[in-house]
Amino acid sequence: MSSSKEKKELLRQILDLPTQIEAERLIIRKFKKGDGEGLLNLMNRNDNREFLKEAVDEATEVHSIEDAEIRIRSLAADFTARNRFVMGIWFKETNTFIGNIWIEPKNWKVPSFEVGYYLDQGYTNQGLATEAVKRSIKYIFNELKAHKIILITRDSNERSYKLAERLNFVKEGHFRESNREDNKRFGLFFYGMLKSEYEEQE
Repeated sequence: MSSSKEKKELLRQILDLPTQIEAERLIIRKFKKGDGEGLLNLMNRNDNREFLKEAVDEATEVHSIEDAEIRIRSLAADFTARNRFVMGIWFKETNTFIGNIWIEPKNWKVPSFEVGYYLDQGYTNQGLATEAVKRSIKYIFNELKAHKIILITRDSNERSYKLAERLNFVKEGHFRESNREDNKRFGLFFYGMLKSEYEEQE
C-alpha cells in the first residue's frame, strides 16, 4: 500500500479526533479564535522571548495581537486538515495559556509522530511539562493510532532530554555537533517509544 493510501486510511480512523484532553492540572486543546491574546501574553512575560528563542518561532515572530491570532488560526487550520496537531496548554487553576504541545506526522506508513513542547518559563520546575507530554503520549497512541512516537531534543537541553528519559523514551541516536547557531555548535538526541513499550508501562 502506498504512503498516500496509508495516510488516507489512517485519516478515516481519526476523522472524529478529540480536540481537547485533560491532565490533572492542565487542559490541552486545539486552538480557536481569540486564543491569540493568550499567546501574545505568554511571549511578553517572564522573559519568555529570550528563554524560548532557540526553539520556538513565536518568540521571534509574534509581536502583536494580529501576529498571534494569525499564528493560532493557522495552527487550528492545520489541525482540522490533519496536517499536524498543535494544541495549547492551559493551567486549570487560573485558565492561563502556558505553552504548546506539538505533534507532527513523520511517517504515515508506520505510523509515527514526533512530539515536542514548550512551556512558559514561569511554570517550569513544577512537573507540568512532564504531565503535558505524558498525557499527549496517551493521546498519540490511543487517538492518533500511532505505532511509534519520536522526541528530538538538543543535547544541550538537559531539561528536555531528562524529561524524555523520565517518561521511558529509548535513546536511539546522538547526532553530535550536527547543527550550528549563533556561532555555537550543538548536537541532537533522538528518542523513541513504541506502542508495545507504552502498553507495558501502563
